[in-house]
Amino acid sequence: MPDPTSGTPYPGVPSSPPFPTNPASPSGGGASYGPFHGDPYQRPAESNPYGFDAPPGRRIEPTPPPNRGRFLLGLLAGLIAGLLLFGAGGFFAGRATAPEQAAPTPEAAPTSLGVFEQSQASLNAPDFAGTGLVTLSEGWLPYLSTCGRSGTPGGPKLSPGEKVRVRCTLDGMSAIFVEYDSVAERDKARVKAMGQAVDARTLTPGVGPATEGPTPSGRTTGNYVEYAYRLTEGGTTRTVSGLWWDDSAKPVAGFLLAYWKEGLGEKWEPMRDLWSRYA
Repeated sequence: MPDPTSGTPYPGVPSSPPFPTNPASPSGGGASYGPFHGDPYQRPAESNPYGFDAPPGRRIEPTPPPNRGRFLLGLLAGLIAGLLLFGAGGFFAGRATAPEQAAPTPEAAPTSLGVFEQSQASLNAPDFAGTGLVTLSEGWLPYLSTCGRSGTPGGPKLSPGEKVRVRCTLDGMSAIFVEYDSVAERDKARVKAMGQAVDARTLTPGVGPATEGPTPSGRTTGNYVEYAYRLTEGGTTRTVSGLWWDDSAKPVAGFLLAYWKEGLGEKWEPMRDLWSRYA
């Protein structure tokens, strides 16, 4: 199977008083009627300098009719003031006597890995131990299965220029990690993948451009390449899609391989999703 190569895809009160205040005295004809004017039904009295007549005996002044509008207005104002006073007092009294609410207990942070993932990481780690692939493979270990290392029974065979190859399966895909003899050998393999990236424009529509930069985890920085090729097995030819990324500082690279139709449903998103989670 060909080697792949490179980058990163990467909210009414009257206005006048009830008693007239005009002290005008009658002049000429008959006097007008009013509390402070001569009463036509009473005996005339001597004038005084203030312009109104003093009655001969004690006089009972008429009481003006009560102003109902003013009474109702005062009653309404008293009710509102009472509601405000007792309402506010009740609110603060309730606040003072209410029991304090217990502070919410923070939920315990979930463990980063479940029991199964921890077990897988322990099982897979030995296949990468003692190689330059430890950092590159770190985020993948809990999710890989059936890993095999070159030089062990049933392990993958090395291609020219390779020092160590570890092949695993991941959700219907192959995940391969390779340590090369040198950076130059690693770059040769990436150039081959870059050539297959041109074919991928026709074989696998939607292929992304090659890029260079850090992986989502920031553990490594290097090249990212999406590519594709045709593979014939047992008389059947199918399209294989690949995703390559490497670490510019070391002679290492990783790549994902899957059948374009049967494995990915003719979409790049599933493969990119896995890479963005674990790389």
